[in-house]
Amino acid sequence: MDTDFTDFTLFEPITEGIILKRDERGVWTNIPHIVTHHSPTGFEFGYGGSGPADLALNICEIMLNRIGYSDERMKCFDGECFTMAWRLHQEFKRSFIECADRYYVHIPYAVVLEWITAKVPTLVGSSSDEQ
Repeated sequence: MDTDFTDFTLFEPITEGIILKRDERGVWTNIPHIVTHHSPTGFEFGYGGSGPADLALNICEIMLNRIGYSDERMKCFDGECFTMAWRLHQEFKRSFIECADRYYVHIPYAVVLEWITAKVPTLVGSSSDEQ
């Protein structure tokens, strides 16, 4: 995987919520790059583009993993994700990422967990406190 992303990593646990911020150096987030499909240069937020789409895809993938989801996977440009993460990520992007403030966003973990579990209602799994 190309690791020359333009965004930077915040080492805050996802259970503290999804953190997106921007400073003079660029975008910072606590979401790891698990899969790349839309934007080989990294994550973005505050508009609807390829960087926000990859951010949303990675959030959906992480959250599905955390709730114990296990189903069909698909190949992406670099890596793979749950087909369900693929199905959900554009809606997640529209709901949370593209409409976000361009400088700082904190999306509570409980809000994201509720959104994901509402979209995948057959799951009863519990989430882990580890990333």
